[in-house]
Amino acid sequence: MGSFAQLPFKSDSLYKTIFARDFCKLVQEKSDIVFLDVRSAGEFSDTSASTSLNIGHLKGAINIGIDSMKKNMTTMEQYQNKTLVIYCSHSQRSRRVSKLLAESGFTNFYNLNGGMSSLTQLTEKEFPCKQEWVQTNLPYKNLSVQEAIALYAKEKKLVIVDVRPATQFALKDSAADRNIGRVKGAINIPYVKFQERIGELNAHKNSPVLVYATGSDGDAARAASQLTAGGFKTVYHLLGGIDGLLTNAQGLLLLEHTPPFHCIDAEQAVNLLKRSRNLTVYDARPKAEFENKDEKFWKNLGNIKNAVNVGVSSIAAQQLPADKKASILVYGNPGAFVLSKMLSDKGYTAVYTMDSLYDFIWSGFNIESCKEARNFVVNHDGLF
Repeated sequence: MGSFAQLPFKSDSLYKTIFARDFCKLVQEKSDIVFLDVRSAGEFSDTSASTSLNIGHLKGAINIGIDSMKKNMTTMEQYQNKTLVIYCSHSQRSRRVSKLLAESGFTNFYNLNGGMSSLTQLTEKEFPCKQEWVQTNLPYKNLSVQEAIALYAKEKKLVIVDVRPATQFALKDSAADRNIGRVKGAINIPYVKFQERIGELNAHKNSPVLVYATGSDGDAARAASQLTAGGFKTVYHLLGGIDGLLTNAQGLLLLEHTPPFHCIDAEQAVNLLKRSRNLTVYDARPKAEFENKDEKFWKNLGNIKNAVNVGVSSIAAQQLPADKKASILVYGNPGAFVLSKMLSDKGYTAVYTMDSLYDFIWSGFNIESCKEARNFVVNHDGLF
C-alpha cells in the first residue's frame, strides 16, 4: 500500500465523520445533501483500468477528482451552504479533501467512513439504505461476502471460477499466505491464461457464474468483464475474494483445505482482544517495523498493546504458552501465516491470525463495529 494511503487519521478532528448507518439517517433528514465523489472519473463510471476499484457510486453524486480539487475550489463554493457528504474508495482521499475543505472555511460537510469499498461489503442491517443509494454501471454484479454466501446456498447450478494461479489453487505456492484453501467445486482457470482458456466455460453460458480471486487484486473483476463480453448471461464477482470468505464463519463452510489456524478480520480481532484475559499477542513483522524504525515511514504504525515481536527465525527461542489451548493472536503478514502454521504444528489449537496491522487500524476509523480497534494500538507516533 502506498504512502499516501497511510496518512494519519488525526485530521478527523477538523471535520465530521459518519458511518453508513448515520448516512441513511442523514439522507432522510436533509433535503439539501450533495454527494461529492473525489475518485477518478474512471472509478466513478466503473471504467477504471484498476478494475478492483470499479465498485459503483452513490446515486446523484457529483464527481470532482482529488487531483483537480484545488483548481475547482471556485466550483465548490456553490455548495458551501449545502450539506456535503464526501467519499472515495477507502476513505483516504476523502479525508484529504475534507482537510482541504475545513482549512478553506467549509463547515457543513461529512466524511463518509470506509468509502465504497466498505459500503459494498456491509449488510442491509449495517447499511439499511444500500439498495437505494449504491449504483453501478458494470455488466456483471459485484457481490459482498454475505451476498456470495447466500447465492451459493440458493443457486444449485452455480458455476464457480477461481482465477488465482494454479499453485495457489493447488495449495503449493511458495508463499504461505497464499495457500489458504479454495471454494468447493471451483474450476481453476488462472487469469494469466483466462483469455485463451475461456472457451472451456462455453457450456455454462446460460448458467450463473461466480468469479473470485484472492482479494481485491482486480483479476476476478477483469475475468468477469471478459465473461460478459463473451456472451455469458449472469456473471457475479466476489468482492474481497477468498480472503473475505476465510474470515467469515459462514464463508468457511464454502471452503476446503483451509489453514489449521483461525484467520480473522479486524472485528474478530477486536472481540478477541476484549474477551481474552490471558491472550498472547505475537507481532510477526520485521523488527524495524515493530520498533517504528523502517525507512519506509508509512510502515511505522505502532503495534497492538502487549504484543511481542517474534520472527520466524526466533520462534524456537521464544517461551511459548504452557497451555496448548491458550489463545494466541498473530498478526503481520506474510510472517503471520508462517508463524501461525508453526504454532499449529506444535499443537496449539487456538491460534488466530490477522493479516495486516494497517487494516486493523483502518477498520477502527472506518467500520462502525470496529471502532474500539484504535484503543488497542500503541506507539503509533501521531498516526491518530
